[in-house]
Amino acid sequence: MLDAFGLSRFTYILSLVLVYLLPFSLSLGAVATQIIQAPPRSVFWGTVFLSLLSPFTLATSLRGLPDTGGMTLICLGIFLYLKSHRSNAKVRLQTVFTLILVGILLAGAIAFRRHFAYSVVAFLAAMLMWEITSFWSWGLRAIAATILRATTIGVSALLTLAIAMPNFLQDSLTRNYRALYSSFTYPIPEVLHYYGNGAGWLLWGLAILGWLTIQDSQRGAFPFLVGLWEIGLWLGVVRYTHVHYTLHFAPFLVWGIAALIWETRRVGVLVWILVGLNAVMGLTPLSLPQVPGLAEGYPPLVREDMAEVGVLVAALRDMPQPVYIAASSEVINPDLIRSAEGQLYPDDVQLSVLRVPQVDSSDDYPLRDLLRANTVVVPDSFQYTLRPEEQTVVRVVSEAFNQEWTLVRDFLRLNRSFPLSDLDVRLYRRVRDTDLATAIETLAKMQEAIAPRYQGHRRWLAVPPGPTVTKTAGEYQISGETPLSVLHLSPLTGTDSLRGQLQSDCSDPAASEGQLQITLHNRRGQAIQQQAFPLSQGPFDYPLTPPELPSYLSVSVSSEGSCQVNLRLQN
Repeated sequence: MLDAFGLSRFTYILSLVLVYLLPFSLSLGAVATQIIQAPPRSVFWGTVFLSLLSPFTLATSLRGLPDTGGMTLICLGIFLYLKSHRSNAKVRLQTVFTLILVGILLAGAIAFRRHFAYSVVAFLAAMLMWEITSFWSWGLRAIAATILRATTIGVSALLTLAIAMPNFLQDSLTRNYRALYSSFTYPIPEVLHYYGNGAGWLLWGLAILGWLTIQDSQRGAFPFLVGLWEIGLWLGVVRYTHVHYTLHFAPFLVWGIAALIWETRRVGVLVWILVGLNAVMGLTPLSLPQVPGLAEGYPPLVREDMAEVGVLVAALRDMPQPVYIAASSEVINPDLIRSAEGQLYPDDVQLSVLRVPQVDSSDDYPLRDLLRANTVVVPDSFQYTLRPEEQTVVRVVSEAFNQEWTLVRDFLRLNRSFPLSDLDVRLYRRVRDTDLATAIETLAKMQEAIAPRYQGHRRWLAVPPGPTVTKTAGEYQISGETPLSVLHLSPLTGTDSLRGQLQSDCSDPAASEGQLQITLHNRRGQAIQQQAFPLSQGPFDYPLTPPELPSYLSVSVSSEGSCQVNLRLQN
């Protein structure tokens, strides 16, 4: 399709609709035929059309996100499970194969996007609750059958991920994503407001009424329970708000409203009218009066300042690279500038826009990228998308320039500004490298503002940038030419030694007269302790005098002649 219609956003959105959204709508229709007692063909195609009137179904694709593909796999898993389920406690061999396929589909959803793991949890929890209802009729046979079904689905899902994506599975099981993404969580009232108004409270009410009218309540109970678990998890545990997370609620809404239409035919026409009006309110840019209860929704994003964005991109292309964008809002952010250049200059991309820290719970201190930047883009006000207190890694850089920290002396502000929407953007060009003292002073101010801190941040930073710093298991390896210096990003309080190993490829005998210097600095970057040791190959364990106050540690390597060194530090 891209070859036929060219590279454009319209083509991309159309591709998402055909590849992901259409199968998602078809899967919703398939499940509806299993829970609604009406002519299957009418229910199927009616539900498919109904789904295309729901803001939660369409918005993700219209915003350019492919997540409908993952939710399609969840819905297909629900369909196969309902299709294979029998009222008795027997589990036939054919049923086992179907359950294995269900597990594969659920694993595929998790691999598609990690947040669908919560949908898998909802699926399994709902399945166990639904199966328990048969225990009274079938006794131990029902308990054994339930255990077999749950085990078959769970094991097949884990094996699928272990075979197809072992690194993904290991990372998912060992990393604390709750802590990593805690900045994205919102209070429950805000989550209710976002998803309630996003679809329209009227739609939620119609869906609940629809679930209450389902005649085949035994079969309808399972997808109903899945929906309830999804709602409970997102309100009580996850609490993220973004357009692609609305997919977790779309099946509950669509199936509930479909049931209301076909199970109570007298009000069917009225429901169609209300759903259609809600779609117009929630998905189109028409300037209509907001009706209480209808969707505030997700109309198309439209910029009125495209010309100004183009002027800014053109100016940045003439500036030294790389570029630091000190903003994270819909008006301006790093991805927006990259995308804008790709649209304006598809065959001549020149900008090197740094992928800078955006979120407190999962990103490093911004000092490293700020030291590398040769151009900094600074709006006249703090630009954020999450709660302001969760994006202080963005705010501190904005404040550093707007409040003229010492660091700003290393940059020259251009006289020209660029108006975007309701703010002005200024450009700063680097005129000299930032020295170690200024870097430490800046770091101390950042650490004072950014708390609590992301636990996985880098501990060593090259100042000035140039040497490469890589982290391996328990060590940091610094490679570069002398002279080089690195800064420990965490203040020291009780470290008693510096351990590591030094290797050099230098063949100049003069290098033997070099030295490795350890310095403790106060918050203003001033040296308060210094120790120098002869430059020698191999491991070392140099003692440190415990500081009276929290201090910053720097390590520098110098020699009379420039040579290549590899420094491994264990602290």
